[in-house]
Amino acid sequence: MRITRRTTLGWLGGLTAVALTGGCRGASAADPGSSQPVYGLTDWVSDRGDHYLIGHRGAGDVFPEHSMESYQAAVDWGARALEVSVGLTADNALVCLQDQSLERTTNLTGALRGTSLAPLRNGWLDIPRLGPAWQYKKLRVPLFEDVLKRFGGRVILCVDARDDRAYEPMMSMIARNRLETSVLVRTTFRSIRLGELKKQGLGVLASAAGPAELTGESVQTVASLLSPRTDALVLPTTGVSADLTEVAVAAGVPVWASPIHRRSELERYRALGVAGAVTPDLGYLNGTTEIATSDQWARGAAVAGELTRDPADDRYALRWNIDASVTLGAKDVQHFVTLGNLGPVTASAYAVEFEAAYDVLPAEETANLTLAFGHQDDRYYEHRLGTSDGYHAILQADGELGLYAHRVGKGPGTKLGTKRTAAPVRKKWMRFRLEVTPTQLTWIRQDDAARITVTDPAFRGGYLHLGRASTDGALSLRGLKVVRSG
Repeated sequence: MRITRRTTLGWLGGLTAVALTGGCRGASAADPGSSQPVYGLTDWVSDRGDHYLIGHRGAGDVFPEHSMESYQAAVDWGARALEVSVGLTADNALVCLQDQSLERTTNLTGALRGTSLAPLRNGWLDIPRLGPAWQYKKLRVPLFEDVLKRFGGRVILCVDARDDRAYEPMMSMIARNRLETSVLVRTTFRSIRLGELKKQGLGVLASAAGPAELTGESVQTVASLLSPRTDALVLPTTGVSADLTEVAVAAGVPVWASPIHRRSELERYRALGVAGAVTPDLGYLNGTTEIATSDQWARGAAVAGELTRDPADDRYALRWNIDASVTLGAKDVQHFVTLGNLGPVTASAYAVEFEAAYDVLPAEETANLTLAFGHQDDRYYEHRLGTSDGYHAILQADGELGLYAHRVGKGPGTKLGTKRTAAPVRKKWMRFRLEVTPTQLTWIRQDDAARITVTDPAFRGGYLHLGRASTDGALSLRGLKVVRSG
């Protein structure tokens, strides 16, 4: 794909707007030169309520994780606490980076501990799944000291020394900046530092080093060492049962779940009694980001609320193209995107329009492109997954246009109507429109003058999903918009 100068400038312009505004209505961080009082743990505990959000690596679903821009976006979206990972370079500079190797999140290779600060700062953060626009922005790995200067005493910093060598200099730098009362220090269940931190009167985040450490007994033992006022237990959102989560909650110390990407996940964990949600998409979860009426794919960058099956997994990433389209081409799995950025659609009547083209046609004639709609929440949708009530409007590879209802606990959908149209042709764009009223559904293939209209008022939830229900092929999408009329 040839990237033109015009495309590059367009992507950079879009990112500049996002970086400056955060894409939201929230307030920004205080001026570092202001004389406002230091914001401490006691302040946060008193005003955070029973449920609260913590920025995961800043706003890592949307901005390059652990960048200044990512931290700032989370604060602009309302974060009063940020997760900050700290590592140490070969020449003993403290920097904010999640991994001990450089490959996953930068354009460099090798180990952080074997890289000096100068070459590290000459490189940049490079996370392709966030979109090509960031590759032109070239954000640098920040110094921990710079993060303390900008955010220390203004929000709570949940600091985590990712390399044991970084721990002592990290704590010394916090002390030099007199921020001991404004940090929570992350440590593992079995670390000797847990007891040391409590003796020093510091706030502690206790997390398991791996699933094997997470048992009812270990959770209760660690909880007995922690204070309900200043500390928390951190549980991963994968590999931990609801029963174990409830055991942790019953231990009497606030429990945090990490990471949480979806509003439906947030509701589920809150129902289990979890207090803190560590999220890389804070603006979407708390509703600070504006509900869009059209896609923003021309920006060449991820946006809040537009969620793949796993936003942190490169396998499910969108591919941005120079014609303001994106391509879904994951191998051996269905490939859908939840359009949380466009929802929930609360209008009683609305229409959804988009264009689609296959770069690579699927092998099976019954394989289909799908627009799922009418869902009450944003849990992930796949064809025949059976986890949500709603509808799916499809076009099969053989040209059959179809409208179906799907229900929780049932894989196959219920046919509402079908119509024969021309089969998709590789690289040829097709135009679609879905119309929803309180009583009727109309699914239209506009490039073939074909439509299906049915009367069915069963489901009117406001979340949409768009994607490829086959495990092969490559489907491109563009021109997506929601038109609200009631």
